[in-house]
Formats: sequence, C-alpha cells, structure tokens
Amino acid sequence: MASTPDHGWLGADGESYMSGVDGLISQGYFSNKEILSYWPAGYPILIWLLTKVSLINLKWLISLTQSFFYAYSSFYFAKQLSRTSLRKWIIPILVIISFNPTLSFSSLLVGYENPIASCMLMTIGLIIKFKASKTGTRDLRLICGVGFFAALASFMQPRWILTSVVISAIWAITTANKKQQVLILSLVIGVMAIAPLALIQRNSVAFQKNIISTNLGITMSIGAGPETTGGYNHTGPNVPCESNSATGKVSDSDLTKCVLKWYVKNPLETFRLSFYKSLYFWSPWVGPLANGTMARNPWRKIDPIVKLASNSHAANNLINGNVGKLTSAIWVFGGILLLTSGFFWLVSKGGLFKDIGLLAMAPIAVSYLISLGTIGDHRFRLPTMPLSLFLQVLGAIVVYRRIKTGSFSPTFETDAQAR
Repeated sequence: MASTPDHGWLGADGESYMSGVDGLISQGYFSNKEILSYWPAGYPILIWLLTKVSLINLKWLISLTQSFFYAYSSFYFAKQLSRTSLRKWIIPILVIISFNPTLSFSSLLVGYENPIASCMLMTIGLIIKFKASKTGTRDLRLICGVGFFAALASFMQPRWILTSVVISAIWAITTANKKQQVLILSLVIGVMAIAPLALIQRNSVAFQKNIISTNLGITMSIGAGPETTGGYNHTGPNVPCESNSATGKVSDSDLTKCVLKWYVKNPLETFRLSFYKSLYFWSPWVGPLANGTMARNPWRKIDPIVKLASNSHAANNLINGNVGKLTSAIWVFGGILLLTSGFFWLVSKGGLFKDIGLLAMAPIAVSYLISLGTIGDHRFRLPTMPLSLFLQVLGAIVVYRRIKTGSFSPTFETDAQAR
C-alpha cells in the first residue's frame, strides 16, 4: 500500500465513481451530476464520507478501510466456522480466503467488489453464529446485523437486493422456529430495504426521478444480440427497441423489457449466449479464455504468467495457444468441479452443514444467473469469491479423501464436541 502511487488504484469503473465523488464534493448529497444517476450512487457516497476525514489522503483511506474490513470479515467468518465441526479445516480455509492475491489486492481498488465480498463473509458468519448458538438472547441483534450488511451491499450494488432476499429466505426456511422465521424475513428485508429507498429518495430530489440507477437496460443490451457472444465487447446489431413514450426516447426500462422479450422470442440464441456467458463468468483473469473487465486487477502487475508471456514471443504463443487454451479449460472446469464437490458434500451431511452449504452457494448462484441476464464478465464473480474459495477448499479435501481412502467422508468431530 505504501509503495503504490496514491496508495491505491482505480478499478474497472474507478473514474466513474471518482467523478461521482467530485459531484458530491461540489454540490453535496443531492448532487445532480449525471453519473450519479447512471451508476448507483451508494459507493461514491461512501467515498464522499471518507473525504470528510481527509481529501488529500483519500485513496489511502479507501485502501485502509477496505483492507481492514476484508481482514476482519475473513477472521469473523473463520471464527464462526470454528463453532462447527469444520474447525479442523479452519487454517487452510482462512489462508486461502485471506491471502488470495486477487481478493487481498482488490481491497486497494476503487471499486465495490471487495467491500461486497466482505459483506458476504460477515452475513454468512452472522447466520452461522445464529444457527450454532444454543441461546436466543442475541437473535434480534444477529438478525439486524445481517440486515445491516445486506443493506450496505445493496447500497453499493443494487443487484444485491435479490441476493439478500434469497439468503434471508434460505435462512428462514432452514430455521424451525416460526417466530424466528417471521423475524428473519421481516427484519432482514426491512433493514436491507432502507438502502435502495435512500438511493431512490436521493435521486428523486436530485433528478426528479424515482430510480436507483439507469444502467441495467444498457448492460443487458450489451450482452444480447444475434451476432455477439455475450461479453463486454458487443459485436453486431443491437436488440431492436422502440419507445412507448411521447418523447420517442428509449428509456432504460424500455431497453430492459426489449431484451427480455428478445430472449423469450429467440430461445436458441438465448442458449448460445448463456453458454458463452457461463464460460466468461468462470474464466481466468489472464490467458486465451479470459473475458471480462479485470484488466486493472492489481494481481496482473506481478502475475508470473503475465510476465512470462511478455518476456518472449514463444512464451506468449505457448500461453495463448492450444496449450494455454487446454490449461485454461482445465482451470475453469476444475474450479467448478471443486466448488460443486464441496457444496454437495456439505448438503449430503445434512443439519448445519447443509445450511452452510446452501447459504454459501446462494450468492454465487444468484451472481451467476444475473450474469446470464446481463453480460458474461469474470469480474462479476469477485464479490462472491471468498464463498466459492471456501467451497473449493472443502471440495479439494473431499477429492483428496476420495483418492486416498476411497471414501467421500473426511473424519470430523461431532457437532457437540466441536462446540
């Protein structure tokens, strides 16, 4: 951090967020700078609050805040796992999550991905604490805590509204007590709803529009069309769309409806695009299969594969040729195999294991499905990457156990012993 220029980097949309911060600095909370309506204003507002501490050292403050948040959330998640029979594997889980270079370095980026990853770890950690606890004295605080981190994530990226609803629904369904089910659904969704309502209220005053942002339809249209492959770089004609308004201007909601109708009317194209978007979502950061907006990933600055490819023409041909394609494909499908192995093993164990597996997989699945509806971009899996790494570590243990002993069942302490 100390050796980095300005002590931080701009992420994929860093200029847009900082432009929004400039508008907030000059005009205040209800700034009508256009970028604050196109992109969700939540993340720029949080950065703007840091400028009240120091404007000169802003990137330093962003890096420190996000780094401490990610460090603590990783610790808290591991601490709650230690309350279960998974405690035997806490060290490899914590090391992989904490020291993954992309995740740890992304805390230095101006971007919402790392803070949302931290929110996901805190959310699942709080739910595990709720489920592992034998007393109900802290139920209300834990539920409100989950609602707070759901609100924080939704404030930065409104797509997390859906993720939060799914998590709270799974949490409620896997809780036997009817009173607690009602509390979970009402409090989590109620507290979480404060964030999008605050953004709508801000934009209502600033732009006289009851909106959160206006980039959903545009993002969806980039990933749709008869000749494109569903990635960020759109090719071929756009999905046709006409406005129903008197002005004749196609709005973001018009675009959203047009793209959804196009998907329904073109099922074969929808299937084709879903295949490519799936490949892009799970693709590596570098190599011939890489596709997305992770060019500013700080890990790429010291990635040995990137350095090797830049050293010679022969090395570049090797990495980006058939050997590189085969290696990348093994990496993609191997990662998915470990992820699903860890998930299905947890589910097969039942009880608290099953609940943890469902809760960890839910944000990953929702992010993937949203990617299918918008664009295929490997950056979209970054906010849920700690959870996918957690499942992959368990998957690696399960596969290793299978190879070594022929059994899928690692030896664990009983829940009673673990507690």
